[in-house]
Amino acid sequence: MRIFKSSGLLCLAFFISQNTFAARPNVATVIKMRGTVTKLVPGELVASTVTADDKFPEDTSIVTGPKSFVKIKFVDNSELNMGPDSKIVIAEMGTDSVGIISLLKGRIRTEVQKTLNPAEKDKNKFYIRTRTAAMGVRGTDFQTIYNPDNRMTSLLTYKGAVAMAKIDEKTHQRLEESNTEIIRDSDNTVREIKVIPEKQVGEKEELVKVLNGTNTVVVPAGQNSFASDALKKSSLPVQISPVQLNALYKNTEFKEKNILNLKSGNDLKDQKLDLQAAPQKAPAEGMYNAKNGDFAPKAGGFIDQNTGLYIAPVTENIGNFDADTGDYFAPAGLVLDSKKGFVLAQNADVKPELLAMREDMNRSIARDRVVGDLDGEVVIDAKSLREKFIRDRLYFTASFGTQELQLKNNNHDVKDNGAVKLNVLWQIASTNRFSPILGLTYSKVSLKDLINSGDAQDSSGLFAFAFGTKYALTRRVDLVSFLSLDQGHYAGQTSTLPDTYRFKRVVVTKLNLGVDAELVRSNRFSLMGNLTGTFGFRKKYNDLTITKISGFGLKITPQYALDERKSLGLGLFMNRENSTVATSFGPNEQKREDRGFELKYIVDL
Repeated sequence: MRIFKSSGLLCLAFFISQNTFAARPNVATVIKMRGTVTKLVPGELVASTVTADDKFPEDTSIVTGPKSFVKIKFVDNSELNMGPDSKIVIAEMGTDSVGIISLLKGRIRTEVQKTLNPAEKDKNKFYIRTRTAAMGVRGTDFQTIYNPDNRMTSLLTYKGAVAMAKIDEKTHQRLEESNTEIIRDSDNTVREIKVIPEKQVGEKEELVKVLNGTNTVVVPAGQNSFASDALKKSSLPVQISPVQLNALYKNTEFKEKNILNLKSGNDLKDQKLDLQAAPQKAPAEGMYNAKNGDFAPKAGGFIDQNTGLYIAPVTENIGNFDADTGDYFAPAGLVLDSKKGFVLAQNADVKPELLAMREDMNRSIARDRVVGDLDGEVVIDAKSLREKFIRDRLYFTASFGTQELQLKNNNHDVKDNGAVKLNVLWQIASTNRFSPILGLTYSKVSLKDLINSGDAQDSSGLFAFAFGTKYALTRRVDLVSFLSLDQGHYAGQTSTLPDTYRFKRVVVTKLNLGVDAELVRSNRFSLMGNLTGTFGFRKKYNDLTITKISGFGLKITPQYALDERKSLGLGLFMNRENSTVATSFGPNEQKREDRGFELKYIVDL
């Protein structure tokens, strides 16, 4: 039964192919190759090996294997070089008609001959399309990379200029319409053949429409533009590293080497260059316009030919490249992944500086904006538990509000409505869930509202020092514990006729246990919450004995991310502490309460 079905399917395939594909003239010829190259010619069901001087008709698909290369010359004298692990389809080609190449995977180098007809000098005579971009060419030398994993299309122009525009998903679907679809199993056996109605639109007309749109960019010599699903339109062209540009330009056959000649841009800055880049229109420092989608990375970076990603020089070390082939290599300990961006190498020694470098490198490729589906929004997302504390973080806090002291036994109440507190907290970098923390606080509390004229107060300036640790319980919740040496005012009774007090400045050792949590997040905005419990140790100071020290603190802080490393918050706080203060006049229960608002600035180093 299986034999009958397979035979019937192959017969059906042969019948459809013979009636669907008429004899077609050859439009391209192999003039040079190395390694393994295969072709699938219209009307055939099995791919065959390409040989020297082989010829191809329209709708032929060509695939190169690892470390392979093929150079093709078309009937209009244009030439196309295919790099390793690449696949194209010669969609349309003729001596006098427009040429269309579909790049499905990998990298190609194309040299298009200029038209000799003055009437057609402003018309595109050659098109290349990928799933995410269309390119129109009038006569130039350029390289195109398409990575299907991240749907990134990258264009680098060597000579002349190339028009480039992003293709949206609806346009891609229209361009993919065909009258026949052959579905194969993993072993390349034909499983199903579908006959589909003829195209509703011509491919050339659709590409012309895309490239005549307002979002088209013209990429001049020495500059790079790229398109992906996440970008609203193609990036504005920017100059790449001139020394990598020249290395790529000279490596016309995509040669690879076993022994690398790694160089950085600085190593070859005095080298004589064969190719010069055209002046750049986009700002050299890069830019992003959220309203219209214009995006340009910082100029002078490297292109990775495998992923199609552009690495901008936003840090001192962005990797290097092979001076003979132009191939990019990530900094030691990192690997560039097409979807995840820079990740740790398998055998890398995990250190805070390496994890921090990885974060910098992902910023250099604008990973969230270019690869992620985020429509250009800056998203400061919670990191994995392993990487949550990879950077030193500083918190600068200024609090303004009221401090009130109540003595319950004598119904005595004093307060300062203008209390001020300044705090600096250092969260030290770590490669695990624990992060050491150090803090220093200065407060100014003047208890001006003293009930009796005989009341007095020690210095209004108060200091506190804290040290402890944070533990990452989840990606958004931290447990906090620390010891603090905390100065505060404690009431020592000096007389009973009338009741008068001296508010003495005393240092008390306290244990603080708390929870920091990110309660809500929406792009740049987040709502942070903090709950802390405090327990103090018995303290004797001159004639004062302070016991039963306990309390709690609560903070709610809306926070706004200024960029990937800096945030600003403004929220409310309340702290309450109960204690018993004993003197020769007897014990007295004291309650201290702080409340007000807090301004916070956070920066990752």
